[in-house]
Amino acid sequence: MFVCSTMGVVAKQDITVEIIDGISNRAVKERMEISISMLLSEINQACAQERSLELDNIDMELSGKRSLQYLWENLHFLCEDNVIKERCLTSADGFAIRNIYIQVNPMIEDYQDERERALTIRLTREGRVASVVMAASDEAYERIVSRGLSVTDLERRQTILGFVENFRSHYDEKDIAALKQVFSDDALIITGSVVMKRDYTGDQPQLKPEITYKTQSKVEYLNNLAANFKRNKYIKVTFSEIEVVRHPTNPDYYAVTLRQHWKSSSYEDEGYLVLLWEFRDGQDPIIHVRTWQPERIGNRSITREEVINIMDFTIPKKK
Repeated sequence: MFVCSTMGVVAKQDITVEIIDGISNRAVKERMEISISMLLSEINQACAQERSLELDNIDMELSGKRSLQYLWENLHFLCEDNVIKERCLTSADGFAIRNIYIQVNPMIEDYQDERERALTIRLTREGRVASVVMAASDEAYERIVSRGLSVTDLERRQTILGFVENFRSHYDEKDIAALKQVFSDDALIITGSVVMKRDYTGDQPQLKPEITYKTQSKVEYLNNLAANFKRNKYIKVTFSEIEVVRHPTNPDYYAVTLRQHWKSSSYEDEGYLVLLWEFRDGQDPIIHVRTWQPERIGNRSITREEVINIMDFTIPKKK
């Protein structure tokens, strides 16, 4: 038994993971169980010893290791269950194990999220650990996947949810390289801001709030984001009110709407983020459009009917 002294709890270091359903390939299942067990055991050991993670011997993608190390710099966490039994979920790009509950010890100031959280571990089709992220709520997960109309649609919705969980981590980790991969090269970035404009319709001119929109290319957006990362000591992004809508005539396109709360050491805002996704056979899905609208215009909140939606985009016909 060891004590993770920064959290004031006692935890046994060794963790055993058993996958109880969702995968028929025995070899892949065993590989997943071993690699996740080793990974969670190492996380507990590192927490108990108040040290960095040692991931060289973990069967895990290099990008996943890097991402987890970034997360560990801001958050240490401890898995309290010595035996974990969970079902395996299938997504368009591999597998996922959800509901791994942890206790969080923040390493940054002004941490405002819950101390009890859950991890989602994503794995490749071969059973290798791909990434570890803080999970979306069970309520959001069930709402999104329950609307899957077919096996393909369900897998795509799980892929989108996985992206949303990763997306939040990319900001926590200030990982520009990961964000670069998910946007298409010709992606359109649209950002709304509230400005005061003169209204001459009445007897006397008045200043009234109005949303104006600025467009950026992928390169411009990522360059500006990198500069934002550098000038802020921390950036915390949280998502709520997640909605996934498939296009009615081209099922390869999905719009993801998120209520986003952005808080950094120099700035804070809240608004609606919309991402237009395309799923492509044999390739990773990509984002073609990203829009952001402020939650308030003057003294009123915008309605969901005013938020950009999938029918506002020109979608090509399915070939």
